[in-house]
Amino acid sequence: MQSPDAPDQPDPHAALMRHFAENAEACMQTAQEGLFQLDLAAQLLADTVSRGGKILLCGAAETAFLPPYLASRLGGLLERERPPLPALALLGDIGWPVANPSATAQALPPDMLEQLQQGVAQSLVSQLQQFGQMEDTLWLYSMDAQQPYALQALAAAHARDLPVLWMHGGEPSDALGELDVEVLLAQPRGLRLLEQCLLASHVVCDALDRILLGDEEEND
Repeated sequence: MQSPDAPDQPDPHAALMRHFAENAEACMQTAQEGLFQLDLAAQLLADTVSRGGKILLCGAAETAFLPPYLASRLGGLLERERPPLPALALLGDIGWPVANPSATAQALPPDMLEQLQQGVAQSLVSQLQQFGQMEDTLWLYSMDAQQPYALQALAAAHARDLPVLWMHGGEPSDALGELDVEVLLAQPRGLRLLEQCLLASHVVCDALDRILLGDEEEND
């Protein structure tokens, strides 16, 4: 039995609860500041599919897991039955240890890191040039607006007249085109940013389904 004079013991669950609290705060901030952009993103994808184009998904390092996951959701289903949507994940992380990309970046000498980043960027740009058609849209993920692969993929998309949906943290980019949609995500910590990327992507996919299929209430 603890003595009345003994100092209070730290709550063993406090650190666990902090993750949930930070996630909720970051997601609500993104929702409050980005709903209009999320709606524009869904409309951009709906226009792409309607004109016979496909959705090209691109990410690397920390965001490398998002393109194949979202491509499978678009090609399969989110929550409602629908025909598969044309979606293709561009893979650029050959040689990049995606299990801990931040630690890898910190451990590598600057010249080797730059070489690795350029290799990733060139791989993504080559795939974009190979598969991208004028009717398509690039859905781009990055931790911020300064990552080399993201800037080079953006430039390659613009060179082929592809509109871009770009989800990232940090400050807005000044490299976007008139038809592009930028979704800024609140970024208290890297983990929270990735969680928001996933949630925002689900929100956009759900809105896309509602545009293509109508609201569920209307179909009942």
